[in-house]
Amino acid sequence: MYRLATIISYVFHPMFLSVGVFWILIFTSDIMYPYAVWNYLTVVLLLSVIPIITLGILKKNNVVSDWVVSDKIERLIPLRFGILYALIGFVILTRLNAEPLVRGLMFCFVTNTGVLLLITRYWKISIHAMSTAGLMVVLWLYGIHMPGLMLLILLVVSLARLKLNAHSVAQVTAGNILGLLLTYIQLRFFFM
Repeated sequence: MYRLATIISYVFHPMFLSVGVFWILIFTSDIMYPYAVWNYLTVVLLLSVIPIITLGILKKNNVVSDWVVSDKIERLIPLRFGILYALIGFVILTRLNAEPLVRGLMFCFVTNTGVLLLITRYWKISIHAMSTAGLMVVLWLYGIHMPGLMLLILLVVSLARLKLNAHSVAQVTAGNILGLLLTYIQLRFFFM
């Protein structure tokens, strides 16, 4: 079970799951926007490739002790970089006139990561849970209404994080609730 939980944690890692959701938002829309490929490349570079390189550099220089940044205090630096990269992404997507939901999701990465940064100073909230819950909200607002599958994904990710002893029930629950609420509120009021 531990190995399965590890695999689930990697498959549903925010850096990987987010580029999948952006793929759906950008390439399955009824309207193909002129800069769709550039929008997606922006997302992949700023939410996956550059953060992974940054994490590698931080690990090599002993700023973080492991690839999953299990230490609460060590998470602060990668989270700051995450906010910077998402902010750059939001500016680029806005300049490329990306669809509102695409820009909105990148905006949520800026603000939600900011909230994570504030909370992480005091408590190790689940980034996996918060990100997965937020991404499920985006898919729902996009029109993909699969509540059973979405709840199953949230449950599986939450249980995997618990099995790995990465978080407590409270940390996973708070991550899910914050991800759902913050993402819904921001997208509904500012981008829809």
